[in-house]
Amino acid sequence: MNRLLFAALISTSLVSAASAADMVAPMTPPSASDNGMGFYIGSLSSVNFLKHTNFDIAGVNVNTKYDTGYYSAIRAGYNFGSYGYVAPRVELEVGYGSASVDEHRVSGFGGVGSIDSYGDVNTIQGFLNGYLDIPLAPNGETGVLSVFTPYVGGGIGAMNVKLRKQGIGGVGTLINDNDTAFAYHLDAGVGINLQSVFSGSSIFEKTTLDIGYRFTAADSLKFTARDGSSSNTDFSSNAVTIGLRKQF
Repeated sequence: MNRLLFAALISTSLVSAASAADMVAPMTPPSASDNGMGFYIGSLSSVNFLKHTNFDIAGVNVNTKYDTGYYSAIRAGYNFGSYGYVAPRVELEVGYGSASVDEHRVSGFGGVGSIDSYGDVNTIQGFLNGYLDIPLAPNGETGVLSVFTPYVGGGIGAMNVKLRKQGIGGVGTLINDNDTAFAYHLDAGVGINLQSVFSGSSIFEKTTLDIGYRFTAADSLKFTARDGSSSNTDFSSNAVTIGLRKQF
């Protein structure tokens, strides 16, 4: 009798466990989209404030000041999704920038006014970028914190800088040359989740608006003036950036 009771208890327990297992939904791993992973494409534009450049000609050094410039780029990247408190992503960026000459000054003394100075500085830039997004809200949570995601990062690559037809009225073009050098930039800003802001519109699904600051630099660029004089100068700029990213 005891053996029969024990067998009955075992059978009842197994049946109950099987029934409970059938009632529990199967566990599935989170999808890539739930974790924020995926490829994206986007654009980037900025208002640039350039540092002065220099070149030598006829035994004197000419210091060039620029008006406010611009930079426009396209980019494509991959978001690796959330890893604890950060979400890393990498991207490729190619862009073009330009600024007009404000004035040339000779060896730091006085100078030629902007009305008599002309020319531009043009850049073609290419970078491999890396960023860390810092989500303020847990993954999947909605609310104000889910709208804003700070980010930090930067990139390394190359930059071609052209001092295009820079000269002085009544004298002529002093330099028209270009050079390519290693370049880098450092960034910080905030991404705004437009899908959360415009929740009723499918146009902004998985779309982020980036607003930030960027410092860009390329060192030891070599230029040759019209008289054959060679000189080195550095290029750098501070910029306010705005961009869009669309993830797939």
